[in-house]
Amino acid sequence: MYRVGVYARVSTGREEQDTSLVNQKLMFEKYIQDKGWTFEKYYQDRKTGIKAKRPELIKLLIDIEQKNIDIVLVKDLSRLARNGELSYTIANLAKAKGVHIISLDGMVNTIENNVDMLGLLAWMYEKESQNLSQRIKSIKEVGAASGKYQGSTPPFGYYLENGKLPNSCSGN
Repeated sequence: MYRVGVYARVSTGREEQDTSLVNQKLMFEKYIQDKGWTFEKYYQDRKTGIKAKRPELIKLLIDIEQKNIDIVLVKDLSRLARNGELSYTIANLAKAKGVHIISLDGMVNTIENNVDMLGLLAWMYEKESQNLSQRIKSIKEVGAASGKYQGSTPPFGYYLENGKLPNSCSGN
C-alpha cells in the first residue's frame, strides 16, 4: 500500500483562494480513497511556484529524501513548480528515491511510466509565469505613465481621486 504525500499550492494568501485549497484537498482525498492508498501527509503553500523557498515544499522534499512517502500527488505539475529547473530537480530526486509523482490532470504518472510530457509542461508553466509577470509589469507602467497611484493604500494624509493622489487631506 502506497503512502501518499499531497502537495497543494495557491499563489497568494487572498481569501478567495481558500476555496481552491479546500476543493483540491477534497479531490485528493477521494482519489486516494478510490485507490485504497494511505493518506500520509498534506503539504500546503501560499506562494508563487517559481521559487523553491516554500516552507511546505521544503518539508515535502525532505520527506522524499527520507522516503517517508511513496507518492507525491498534485493537482497538476504547475502546483509543484513553475520553474523548469525546479521541476526537474524535484522529478530527479523523486526518481532517485523511488518516489512516484502523479498529477490529477493525468499528464504525469510515474507509476504508469507517463512522464513524456514532464519537460514540455515544465517549460509551459515557466513560460506562462513569465508572460503573466510581463503583462502585470506593462499594466503598471501604463498606469504610472498616466499618473495613476501604484500603491495599495495612499500615504498618510492623502486620498485617491480617480486613482490619483491629487492633494493631501489637510489641504496642503
